[in-house]
Amino acid sequence: FKRNPADFITDWGMTYDPRLLEQGLEANLPFTLWPKQREYIEWMYDRWQNGERGIVEKSRDCGVTWLSVALADALWCFHDGVAIGFGSRKESLVDKLGDPDSIFEKLRHFVSQIPGIFLPDGYDEDKNASFMRLISPNTGASITGEAGDNIGRGGRKSIYFVDEAAFIEHQATVDKALSQTTNCQIDIS
Repeated sequence: FKRNPADFITDWGMTYDPRLLEQGLEANLPFTLWPKQREYIEWMYDRWQNGERGIVEKSRDCGVTWLSVALADALWCFHDGVAIGFGSRKESLVDKLGDPDSIFEKLRHFVSQIPGIFLPDGYDEDKNASFMRLISPNTGASITGEAGDNIGRGGRKSIYFVDEAAFIEHQATVDKALSQTTNCQIDIS
């Protein structure tokens, strides 16, 4: 799974869609990738491996944010020391505890559903999955969040996802900061 995150996501990932409840279905469902979704995961992984920037035009209901979250969680599980960033125009879009639409609630949901054998040794959701942070206690792997003009201002990242990038108020400022923060920036909008 370390070099094949799409397989990990398909075999063990779960996603969440509350619209299924009115159809009498479970809202929590296996993350079975469509061929284009698998292609997207492989494309993002390739960008990361080659230190390249990527731009994604997302359409509604194609799962781009969920796919980005799933890849981030797979990298976090299998790559010691990986540092992943997520940013968006507003903090509440990055993380709002209890809001399944926020990026970090998706991250926490995905991690909470995978078998414990894949989680880092010593991982404790209460200690290691706090507001805008997902930390591996033993491997140094991390996923952190930032919002607005603060995107890219702190530390260094292996890969950085900017969700709703076209709606960032000061895009040039954020791009400049991220140019020194990461070799792999994925703009999603």
